[in-house]
Amino acid sequence: MRAPIDEPTWYSYPGMVAVVTAQYEGEKNAMASGWHTYIGSSPGMYGVSIGKGTYTYKMIEKSGVFGVNFLPGRCSEFIQALGTHSGRDINKFEAFHIQYEEGRKAEIPILTDAYFAYECKVHSISTLGDQEWVVGEVLQRYQDKELFLKNGMPNLEKLDIPLHIGESSYRILNSRAEEHQHPFGPNAD
Repeated sequence: MRAPIDEPTWYSYPGMVAVVTAQYEGEKNAMASGWHTYIGSSPGMYGVSIGKGTYTYKMIEKSGVFGVNFLPGRCSEFIQALGTHSGRDINKFEAFHIQYEEGRKAEIPILTDAYFAYECKVHSISTLGDQEWVVGEVLQRYQDKELFLKNGMPNLEKLDIPLHIGESSYRILNSRAEEHQHPFGPNAD
């Protein structure tokens, strides 16, 4: 039975983890972020929550740009590693053999394994609790169209999506997951 609790427990799982990339003065970094979302479409905006003390945050603050990369399920161990090692301690691009391409509109790495990615220019940064909410205007989008259906939804026959379920555990969303369709009525608000 559900009951009130006093512990500072947070619940938002399972969820997609994005890999945020940054670059400043030739140095590159990548980190996993479970707290992120698109915010608007005109202009396109994307927000990520990043700790102010992180190496990635410092690079974004100085460069004014960042990337958001979504990786397939086969990369879940790699995603976890990016979230548990600091770029201050190791060069993640060398240590994890990260393959990337230079962004088209911003000096940031776009990960080769990403099936979808954004290049963003910082629009605003707000302090919220112990996190910085970094909002970027989307400058460029990347999509592996072969992994998506004509309606824009992921083709789960071809794409496995890693879902972080907490701590170091992931589940993979693919075509074996049960689907429920619930069409909206004409008067939905």
